Amino acid sequence: MLKRILIILIPAIFAVYNLQAQANVEISEEKILENGQKFYLHTVQQGQTLYSICKAYSVAEKDVINNNPELQSGTLSIGQVIRIPIEKEISKDGKYIVYMVKKGETLYSLLKRYETTEKEFYAANPKLNKKESIKAGDEIYFPIKDKKPEIAVVTPKTEDTPDNTPQEQVRDDSKYIYHTVEKGETLYKITKQYDITLDELIEENPSLADRPLSINETIRIPRKNNIARPVASQSEGEDNNPPVVHAITDTTPVQGNDTTQVRDYQPGTCNPDEWYTHGNEFTVALLLSFETGANLRDLANQEKRKVPQKIRTVTERAVDFYSGCLVALENFKSEDVKIKFKAYDIGKDNTILTTMVAEGKLDGVDMIIGPAYKSQVDYLNSLNMNVPMLLPFVTDESILKNNPYNIMLNPSKQDIRTEVANYASQIEGCNAIIVKGTSDDSKASAAKYIEAMNNAGVTATELAFNGSSIENIGSSLKKGVENIIVITFETEMSITRVLTQAFKLTDDYKITLVADPKIMNYESIDPNYYVEVKYTYFSNISINYKDLKVKTFISRFHNAFLCEPNTDAYIAADAINYFIPLLQKAGRDFAPCIDPDYIYEGLGGKRQFHKASNYFDNSFSNKEVYLYTIKDDYSFTQVYPNESQN
Repeated sequence: MLKRILIILIPAIFAVYNLQAQANVEISEEKILENGQKFYLHTVQQGQTLYSICKAYSVAEKDVINNNPELQSGTLSIGQVIRIPIEKEISKDGKYIVYMVKKGETLYSLLKRYETTEKEFYAANPKLNKKESIKAGDEIYFPIKDKKPEIAVVTPKTEDTPDNTPQEQVRDDSKYIYHTVEKGETLYKITKQYDITLDELIEENPSLADRPLSINETIRIPRKNNIARPVASQSEGEDNNPPVVHAITDTTPVQGNDTTQVRDYQPGTCNPDEWYTHGNEFTVALLLSFETGANLRDLANQEKRKVPQKIRTVTERAVDFYSGCLVALENFKSEDVKIKFKAYDIGKDNTILTTMVAEGKLDGVDMIIGPAYKSQVDYLNSLNMNVPMLLPFVTDESILKNNPYNIMLNPSKQDIRTEVANYASQIEGCNAIIVKGTSDDSKASAAKYIEAMNNAGVTATELAFNGSSIENIGSSLKKGVENIIVITFETEMSITRVLTQAFKLTDDYKITLVADPKIMNYESIDPNYYVEVKYTYFSNISINYKDLKVKTFISRFHNAFLCEPNTDAYIAADAINYFIPLLQKAGRDFAPCIDPDYIYEGLGGKRQFHKASNYFDNSFSNKEVYLYTIKDDYSFTQVYPNESQN
């Protein structure tokens, strides 16, 4: 295990990109027709992945899986034949678009779509009978035209303009705006500039469906209400291209100079009119504790002393999170943005962070993911950087109360208390008991749980754990109702004693014991105790393994890292998929654009980033909490929210 993670972490940290680029995929010449749909028959070769195959054929993974149900397992085998749906192809001589007629389509509509006359069409399809209609399943050809036939406006030709660029078109200023394509512009950017859809743009410029834009060509933009409406202005020299990812990682945190240019940053309210006007290059810094040096020493000791060494927990979580980020970033590589993604091993204290700040390594960063420890988060907040920080592991709500631009990917402790209380409120006649330990943190947590229960309309009693047992628990339990016992501490010896005491009471009382999920790692506890006290834990993960997007993620993760993703990988992927689009739209000041009412259906469950009344401006936490209860067979079932609430 240690060797595997170190292999990923150190020499092969670019594994997602390298592995998926190694296997060459050739387009198959073998085709079949099934139920009116045309397919390539592709034979899987060594080193090929579903991702690389789909990329070569320019087809979505979900479309391939839908036509090959056996791929839902997420695995490919050498020699396996899979069907690749064909929507459109070019003839071998490059002169024709090869098209398969769909049900309900007419020759007239297709001639209009491909700007072809009947004479040109039948010349390209000499075997067709002019007296017979085309029918679904027919394979027909449309000539790829170099120029439009009607001449009115001629745009200037430069050295950059290819010979086959369509440069002439009929002009009608009452209905259209005529846009001259500049270097670096994309279809996506133009649709955003004029507030039209891609379909509307292609409808007026059909040839763009089959080729890229050319510099200095003129394209037609339909006017809306006869008014030209470019949505976003662009200052001279500014590149507005929105989102593709070129991930650049750097795991050496204290060497070298960071030459990232600092952009002006003016926090304010969300202004959708300025979306996609922040350039097309962004820098994201991943600041986590990989403990590379410590794990290398452990590995050396293992080889020298022949004593197995466990991977450090903080390292395992950091590597899993980082891996999830890399796989998710692949989703953005087809878009027109450059994301510089840098990973740093910052250790457990502020030493490396201080050096990084002094050397300017965080200057110009648009978003930070991390750190893992509260002290490190506090240090960065003290610098007043006004850079959004996504916090993957820290859950202390005091951070959100005292600082702006902090976004917890997990529910805060405050969120957890609220949802546990809401769960208790749904149990008729529930008797809640909050157990406090001897530490100040546990006592403070117990008091907040009592407040949360009261707010939810649940009567709760606070009891003290004196180090060996819960005082007065016998007289506080009630027969005939569910007794929910919430534990506010996590030490193994104390938890063992609490479970032992609660176990002895289960013959006379109905008990549900709620505690942190980490107590399941304690080896000193008899597993039967968990079952008898109906141990229930809270989590921010609810994975639907039947969901196609989950299956696809698992397949891509496995192909990249030869293992299955865990909880932190799902959290990371959801964070990338949720926040990178916000960064693209609004730039570094995306926090005001977070909609607290929006529920994002992620790979790991629902994500709703809300702003509690006591949070600082532009700070959020993911409020979605799931509760799981152990069953007699030692598996867990989700008890909150229930299906009607999902």
